Amino acid sequence: MAGELGINPTSVYGCAGITVLMLALKLTVIDRWSWWRVLLPLGLLVGFSVVHVLVAFIYLSFAKIPERPTQQEASLLEPHEFNAHYVAALLFFMVFGDNAVRWLDGHETSHWFWLFSGTGVAVVVFGGLSVLALFWYWSRLGRALKEAD
Repeated sequence: MAGELGINPTSVYGCAGITVLMLALKLTVIDRWSWWRVLLPLGLLVGFSVVHVLVAFIYLSFAKIPERPTQQEASLLEPHEFNAHYVAALLFFMVFGDNAVRWLDGHETSHWFWLFSGTGVAVVVFGGLSVLALFWYWSRLGRALKEAD
């Protein structure tokens, strides 16, 4: 379509750069990191994108949002700020990813977030919170599109 900017690859480049930096650290200085930890930034990018698309698909499948031209939808959503729920979902997913890596590695000690880092409960809780925040994000978008009629 005319006027579209396309895909912005900045996040992919950033995650790839962090992954290369973590790879260099693993190969030179930090031996105890697993390969799961090294690939965590790319895994977070791909995993969050997949979860975001799945949650959007599920929400939009059940929401009764009226059809309208794309330009009209963009103008309806432009003045609204829904980023807080999206950022919260991203942060929950990052903690979920870190807990999943700790759980896969089998580390029994935790040093940074809380004493239950790396347990199965922490993985389920933060994964669920990420999905709930994304549902809240999409429900606010859907509400804005429904109220526009």
